[in-house]
Amino acid sequence: MPEVKVDVKLDAKLDGVRPPRTQQQRREETRRALLDAAVESLIEVGFARTTTLEVQRRAKVSRGALLHHFPSKAELLVAAVDHLAEMRARELKAFASQLPPPDEPAQPSPGGDARTDAVLGLLWQCFSGTFFQVAMELRTAARTDPELRRVLTIAERSLRDRIVAQSRTLFGRSVAEHPGLERALDLTLQLMIGAAMTSVLHGDASGLDNLIESWKALFPLVLANAGGPTAEHKKLKGKR
Repeated sequence: MPEVKVDVKLDAKLDGVRPPRTQQQRREETRRALLDAAVESLIEVGFARTTTLEVQRRAKVSRGALLHHFPSKAELLVAAVDHLAEMRARELKAFASQLPPPDEPAQPSPGGDARTDAVLGLLWQCFSGTFFQVAMELRTAARTDPELRRVLTIAERSLRDRIVAQSRTLFGRSVAEHPGLERALDLTLQLMIGAAMTSVLHGDASGLDNLIESWKALFPLVLANAGGPTAEHKKLKGKR
């Protein structure tokens, strides 16, 4: 019987052949390319110069592909901000392993421990980078753009809920299970939004960092007196 010779190089090439992509995979890759291009454009040239044509050019896709995924500019840009927020959320999740262990005394007192301070520090990072700058541009544009305002409002409510849910997994048990946590976080987020806007305007975050440190010291008191969600907050949640 003749010896069978195996072409090792050929086998290696065949093993390395990428299987054909499914239609769903191609759609997801196109959507991801559009979102990455929109984020890149928003960061580099700002809201005013980020047009659908600019995003299409950067993503290297057809006009039809763009319109299939995002029928309007407003939907595209809000999805891009949401995409950026998801990227930031993954970073926060990665940082979670570096958090100090929570203080869980026999008689739990909410807040006031190293882990709570560290989690509040992580939240502040969300408002001191590219994500917030892009979101602020969209907020400004939404004032005179009803369609953008509509989709941005829905997206921001969803983002707020995700922040609350993720925070519960990061705080220690005494904080995560406290009935006033949502209210205390809403106050925290509003403070950080205002502080971050001031930072963008004045370009100096050193004084604001001190403000956040003061808020960390106040947070246990705020949490203890926050109670449950207010009637107004319940009304907002009911509209979602």
